[in-house]
Amino acid sequence: MASARGEFLGHPRGLFVLFFTEMWERFNFYGMRALLMLYMVNYFLWTQQDASRIYKWYTSLVYLTPLLGGYLADRFLGNKWAIVIGALLMAGGQFCMTSSNIQVFYFALGLLIIGNGFFKPNMSTQVGRLYAAGDPRRDGAYTIFYMGINLGAFLAPLVCSALAKGTRWGYHAGFAAAGVGMLLGLATYLLVLPWIKELPPGTQYEGDEKKDKKKGGKGGGAGYMSEEEAGRAPSVMPRLSRAAPVLLVALGCLAVLTGVVLWVLAPASRDNAVALGVGGGFAAFMAAYICSRIRMAMRDRVLAIFAVAVFVVCFWGAFEQAGNAMNVFADKDTNCYVTQTPPTPSVFPPADEEREKGTVFQELARGFTEIFQINPMTAPSFQAINPFAIFVLAPLFAWLWTTLPRRGINLSIPAKMASGVFMNGLAFALMIWAIQVESQPSQTALAALPPGVRLDADQRVVFRDAPSLDDAQGFADFSSVPADLKKLAVVTGGRLKYDATQQRLTMTGVLSDADRDRLLRATVPDAYLEAARRFAKASDEAKQAAGGKGQGLAVTAALPDVPPGFDMRYAGFAPSKVRYDEQNHALAATVALADRDYKMLLLAGVNPQFRAALNVLYVESARFKVGVWWLFAFYVLCTLGELCLSPVGLSMVSKLAPAKFATMLMGMWLLTSFFGNFLAGLAGESWGAVHPTNYFLVIAAVLFGASALCFLVTRKVVSMMHGVN
Repeated sequence: MASARGEFLGHPRGLFVLFFTEMWERFNFYGMRALLMLYMVNYFLWTQQDASRIYKWYTSLVYLTPLLGGYLADRFLGNKWAIVIGALLMAGGQFCMTSSNIQVFYFALGLLIIGNGFFKPNMSTQVGRLYAAGDPRRDGAYTIFYMGINLGAFLAPLVCSALAKGTRWGYHAGFAAAGVGMLLGLATYLLVLPWIKELPPGTQYEGDEKKDKKKGGKGGGAGYMSEEEAGRAPSVMPRLSRAAPVLLVALGCLAVLTGVVLWVLAPASRDNAVALGVGGGFAAFMAAYICSRIRMAMRDRVLAIFAVAVFVVCFWGAFEQAGNAMNVFADKDTNCYVTQTPPTPSVFPPADEEREKGTVFQELARGFTEIFQINPMTAPSFQAINPFAIFVLAPLFAWLWTTLPRRGINLSIPAKMASGVFMNGLAFALMIWAIQVESQPSQTALAALPPGVRLDADQRVVFRDAPSLDDAQGFADFSSVPADLKKLAVVTGGRLKYDATQQRLTMTGVLSDADRDRLLRATVPDAYLEAARRFAKASDEAKQAAGGKGQGLAVTAALPDVPPGFDMRYAGFAPSKVRYDEQNHALAATVALADRDYKMLLLAGVNPQFRAALNVLYVESARFKVGVWWLFAFYVLCTLGELCLSPVGLSMVSKLAPAKFATMLMGMWLLTSFFGNFLAGLAGESWGAVHPTNYFLVIAAVLFGASALCFLVTRKVVSMMHGVN
């Protein structure tokens, strides 16, 4: 209940303002996360590698910019103004995502990245500043705050994916909903801003706990010392402590130098070189700066944060597969029908004018109805399992963390984090089993592989992707492929194979529509490839001539060399937009065609025999999609790991960080997610190019190894914390 001191349920009222503000901001973020990868793969028709590269940078940079946002807030803006600026930028970014223009798409990602940098660290820091040093309610406050994060994370995939599926606007409706969520969060924050009353730095708690401070008050445990005492107490590792600033500078220089070398010697990995050189160097230099401004045991505490952060990077690198490879797995390899047998999949894409269009309110009603549909579930809705499991399991963990010490089992912060990394490893070990269930063979007859695809030494079907709309030449003949394009692609980890002797095409596991279409576009004849490119370019020129209006155009292009088996049904266009005039052998369009439209148009002119064979495998292999319960179990195991690690980490940083570097160190802690997300995206680039069993096996092995190492160094890290639990 509210009190005269401005409290509600025993906490400052400002905590609940921050709770709802953060809830809506996380709705914004996780709505974007739920849709982004599938938007690039299914809407823009990008390859997994290209989409994952964009996803990698977006999800990484939203955790790098908090360093700058935290610095600006600490030195110039203050927490409140930084939060307002960040919220406005993120809302603008989401609304820009409602445009299908690729340049606007990149601009929107930039707004979201910068806005998150202003918002994220300042919100977490404000929670801590509502409480005096030593206040035992602080841990409970972060738990409540964490529930706000997960409430937003739970609602976002359900609502945004339902609107994307159920409305005529598709993915753009989901992005718009995320933007509205951010505006609601900002309105909540501004309307009751006076309730957020930050305490001056150094304010000490005046309750009963303070009397027991030297006995382990503040929830810090035996031997806890205040920040002032830690600045005078000796280090437990004096040599390392004294050398830390110099070592960190050297580490930063090494990261920059390595990045430069990679940039020069490995042009294909230049984005990775930038991440290592800029991200790694920046993190090391910032860490050196902070360590140079503190001394003694206080420096130990900061170094303990950095030590634990190494293992947290491994955790997030695996956990953040949820929005990347696991999101694609849910969409392409999972039977999303929970209580019904799925229908036979159609080999034709849905035409864009098949269903009746309603008013805005009718469309929204259809969209929100999809939230309650379980047959089928939307692929992004699986991401709601994690926050839902947190609601269910968090009370159990809260009970464990208070009950175990009474029974002589006192898990330290590093031990809890090592347990979290281990549980995440179990989740990926489970997926190895799931892949064994999915890996069933389907086969069909095929007289010969068509031009554009061939076999490698392992009898795997390999190909080179059809050029994009902006590429001037197709290079369909393998002998004419330039040196930098000679790396040929595989799909489903090379599990599509051809036996020339038996004239049989075999697929082990599920062949997705995206992989099927990628293969088919590689077989388009050069003449049709060029005709489709000219046609799409002509439509864009007509749009520019009409003042940027992409509707109501009249564009035609002759098609003298009609490919065998030409069939516009596979392009998925409504006849009122794009059609083929059989009498005049010409293509006609009334809209401007973007790169995705050009790629769909190519599907009308692929090799017909190969198309028939792949359609058989596409339909037959769909029977082997794994059930939803595999993903339920996967996300529950990941949640167990997260509960051991994430809320503990936020509270740890708030306790160990010096007051004058509180926001900067919160930004440094979020930097673990920068590197984790980058590693997740880097791994995601190989999804489909490597066997899925190997993909999950490598991730599980890294997690188990990191967990074992974390357990080994636990005792030393605990001593560096100087009494903080």
